[in-house]
Amino acid sequence: MTIYGFKTRSILRELSVDSRISITDLAKKLKCSRITASKILNDTIERYQVKFGLEVDEDKLGITQRHLLIIKLEKKPKLEELMGLFAKDEFVNCAFLCKGDFDLIIHALAADPMDYIVWESLLPGKLADYGVEIYPSQLMLTNFGYLPINSTTLSSMAKNVSSKDKEIITLLNTDSRIGISEMASKLNISRTTIHYRMYTLFKNGFIKRFTISLGRPPLNYILAYATNYHFNKTSRLRSMQMMEYYKQYDDEIPLLNTFQLLAPMSGSYRFLGVALFDSESVAISDGIKAHKRIFNEERVHLKSAKIIGIVKGVYPFRNLDINNNYRRFTWSKL
Repeated sequence: MTIYGFKTRSILRELSVDSRISITDLAKKLKCSRITASKILNDTIERYQVKFGLEVDEDKLGITQRHLLIIKLEKKPKLEELMGLFAKDEFVNCAFLCKGDFDLIIHALAADPMDYIVWESLLPGKLADYGVEIYPSQLMLTNFGYLPINSTTLSSMAKNVSSKDKEIITLLNTDSRIGISEMASKLNISRTTIHYRMYTLFKNGFIKRFTISLGRPPLNYILAYATNYHFNKTSRLRSMQMMEYYKQYDDEIPLLNTFQLLAPMSGSYRFLGVALFDSESVAISDGIKAHKRIFNEERVHLKSAKIIGIVKGVYPFRNLDINNNYRRFTWSKL
């Protein structure tokens, strides 16, 4: 690995943890000059289409309805067709076109349960021209990773904060590296007030992290897999083995985490994973087969597909220390 490559990886790690880190602090962490840090940062932003945003607490903001829909289509639509279909759909936070066992993943959000129920009931009609099978599941928490919330959704659905705080969150979600002076000018609020409100939003957990997502991942194969299991009294042991596998897969600071999203669900499927690999063969061996091997006793049923395009939103790709950020769940007795 070249020094330049190592510093690029380090910059992506620092930006994933805190996207508002200053050039001075970046230079100190990378042990290089501010000029070098700035150059590598700008090159990295351009090369990987780095987007600066927020990781928020949806529950605290009142966005309590979070669902993932795995969709199979008989007629394969063009990416542009789906983009037009969902561009103005306020309930679709992000959506990805796929190729494999399913054709579309939709992450849908709502503040009110009835609003979501109505939206889901109308979705088959919206996709009727393509011959649709929909498998919805509720996404309550994640073991690792996140799905970025677009600013339009935050602006329309976020509750439990004042109108000014909502404006601050929305602006930061559009560009979390924006300067305080520019924020004050755009929102017509004093710099002191901006500092205080940002501190309060972060302290109270509405903002969990200033972070990034990459629009152009460096690896060729984006694997998405949805699974069901037959759990038993010893399933906890296999879950621990799977957790260790995820943690140990990247044995040095990666450019991006291999396993980006690890999310237990309730509904048609029990789990969704999104991972980055060099090729289809590696995705099958290290992603799909490894999962099936570890959960063999649970008779795992797995559907997988390659994500081939963004219908709406952004990819959830970044670089975090999985050891310190993997959420552990307590298993009750079965």
